[in-house]
Amino acid sequence: MPSFQDLCARRCVADLIHVVEQVPRRVAVRAPLGLDDSSIAMVVLWTLLRWERTFWVVCLENLGVDIWNLTCELDALIRRKKAASAVDGPQPHVGDPWSSRFRQEVDRFLNPLLDRAEQEARAMGHRYLGSEHLLLAIVAGADPPLAALLARCRIHYPEVKDAILAALPQSPSTAANPEPTPAPELKRPWGAGWDTTAPGVPRRFGLAVLLLMVTLYSVLFASMQLLGATPVTFTVVAVLVTGVGLGQPLLFGGKYPRAASIWVGACLFPVEILVVDVGKWLTLAEHSVSVDAVAESIARVALSIPGGAFFGYLSGGLTAGVFFLLDRYAKKPGAQRDSDEGPF
Repeated sequence: MPSFQDLCARRCVADLIHVVEQVPRRVAVRAPLGLDDSSIAMVVLWTLLRWERTFWVVCLENLGVDIWNLTCELDALIRRKKAASAVDGPQPHVGDPWSSRFRQEVDRFLNPLLDRAEQEARAMGHRYLGSEHLLLAIVAGADPPLAALLARCRIHYPEVKDAILAALPQSPSTAANPEPTPAPELKRPWGAGWDTTAPGVPRRFGLAVLLLMVTLYSVLFASMQLLGATPVTFTVVAVLVTGVGLGQPLLFGGKYPRAASIWVGACLFPVEILVVDVGKWLTLAEHSVSVDAVAESIARVALSIPGGAFFGYLSGGLTAGVFFLLDRYAKKPGAQRDSDEGPF
């Protein structure tokens, strides 16, 4: 794949660099997929669709494109091309897919695609290279099978380009003022104004990560059992950790996991304490609760708010740390990850 320095020289933005870094691995796991302009374009497009829900994905949806159907049909097309490559005979790079020769072969077809994306960026008056330009380059230069698929999915170059241009800010080259206008600072949501973006639990992850999380739950519960924790403690901890894990990708658009962890912990932990107290009251033989017991419960709930914020931050940091380490490992050269055969 092109080096990081080459990508920076092309003024590639971070999301495009991340997509390009995935291409050699995605080609390797689909061996014996033959290397040519068509297969590289298909794999790059599939990688773009599997990446985050960027603004150009929204543009396609606004044009009536079914992203899920497009992903499934593209995957089927890649599988057919892979089957045809297997019939033609073994490829020279299949024996050692992570060798420098293999990466050079990928670069031989990937660099021309990036060159066409640069032409799209210049034609649009942009001084950077983003995933939207790569998408336009793929659509404009699609071979007949891919072009037929795109047509069935209602993806046409003029409409896609117009939708992207309409969604982007006006280019400095076409604006009245030739000086670029700085982008306005995005207003952070209420409750997360103090926070900054940080790693957190993603909205989508694979089966391997899910199995790892189940293993971590097992380790946590085994440790609590060794410490003699009661069933009530097990339940409180499980609900708190699960709630924080769900809150990170859902609250504040998933961009402020620290604030989400603190808010979930500060709200969920007092509720758990209150539920435990109510459960104790319901089990009393005389079914009567004294005023002192109620006052003590109210004080305990009030004091659990800062404690819940602390425990939420702690469990959120541990949970997000697992995903952060996995992501760092996955980006290491030669790291073997699960096969991404299929759109799931």
